[in-house]
Amino acid sequence: MAVGFAVTIKPYFSACYRQHMLTFCDLWSVSDVQVNWQDINDYVANGSMPKAGCPEGIWNQTQRDNFLKDFTAWKADGFQP
Repeated sequence: MAVGFAVTIKPYFSACYRQHMLTFCDLWSVSDVQVNWQDINDYVANGSMPKAGCPEGIWNQTQRDNFLKDFTAWKADGFQP
């Protein structure tokens, strides 16, 4: 089953995470996230994203691993909406 943005990727990005990142890109925009895929992937992999300051907190290693697995699958599946 293909990984889609709306169902799989967007739910990782809370409203607070989105607000914090709007100067970089809109995490709720499939095209913005696709264009910035590598930077987002790198920031999450090195732990600098998501930043502290949201009620959801920063992601632990399991959350990062799950996101990176899904994020990589989304790219491999052709960035499905």
